[in-house]
Amino acid sequence: MDKPSEICAELDALLRLSARIGRDPLLVQASSGNTSLKRDGTLWVKASGKWLAHANCEDILVPVDLGHCRECFERGLESLGDAESCGGTSRLHPSIETFMHAVLPYTVVIHVHSVNTIAWAVRRDALLHLSDRLHGLAWQWIPYVSSGLPLARQIQVALSRRPDANIFILANHGLVVCGDTCEAAEAALLEVERRLALPVRHPPNCDSTWRANLDDSSLWRLPDEEALHALATDSVCLQILRNGTLFPCQAIFLGAPAPVVDDFEEFAETAHLDRLCDQPQPYVILAGKGVLVNKCLTAAQDAVLRGLLEVTLRVGESSPVQYLTPSQVDTLMGVEGHAYRRSAENNVQHSFA
Repeated sequence: MDKPSEICAELDALLRLSARIGRDPLLVQASSGNTSLKRDGTLWVKASGKWLAHANCEDILVPVDLGHCRECFERGLESLGDAESCGGTSRLHPSIETFMHAVLPYTVVIHVHSVNTIAWAVRRDALLHLSDRLHGLAWQWIPYVSSGLPLARQIQVALSRRPDANIFILANHGLVVCGDTCEAAEAALLEVERRLALPVRHPPNCDSTWRANLDDSSLWRLPDEEALHALATDSVCLQILRNGTLFPCQAIFLGAPAPVVDDFEEFAETAHLDRLCDQPQPYVILAGKGVLVNKCLTAAQDAVLRGLLEVTLRVGESSPVQYLTPSQVDTLMGVEGHAYRRSAENNVQHSFA
């Protein structure tokens, strides 16, 4: 699709913004999050499974006919089909959140999995605290629903309550901010991040004596990042993970429930550090000791695991947590969730350290 120079400049600005956001692990983990731009009847939206961090080095946007997209939404269709049928020529598929981007009446839309926002959005008393912290901003709370058509409908309901809303807190999910330019949308994002910033606990150091039991031939290894052991040594993190699943990517990329082992000696003896269950997990939490990760851990799983750590370290000890329900988790871990995870893992093509 030929793009006039003015549109190219706007798209370049969106791509630069996408890359900045995508390189910040406190905002985006792996292929999570998406951005979009509306111009002259076309919605340019991030492709499913693509990493925002790669925006400067590969194609991540799909052009979608905005009118057709909105018509599909009004008809209650679950998806748009491939991008070509919607007016584009790309073989990439639009993000599952394309309907949400389409119904929002702003030129630029940013959706991120901000760890600060999620740490608030998993609380049962979130509305009370957010009302104070976001006072004066045009924001709305969106109860948890599945991505795609259900989320877009909830956004539409929120807009009927407050048409000028440009900030949306998604329960157990993340944050959406909008603006008429990339600069305005990014400014809204930074303001919400400033207001929702939470202190981070500093857990005790990991006891390293148990590591002597590791076998080089084992399925398991130590994580690259020492900080991940806090999932096992921080009592609050550990309790949160024992009790349920916090957000969609946790279930999709890491499985559910969290694999917590209380008796390391028994685990090491009976499993020979080879497996936790019939289907090996990407990671295992050795309560009070540390974390082991599967030697086949993908870059996407590693990024989500680090995001899980950042969220749980920001949830207070006395915070009342609202977990995803078992049926919601089952839906996330179904065929579509598996396909999304594989797509994210297959799109790790560039180093962006």
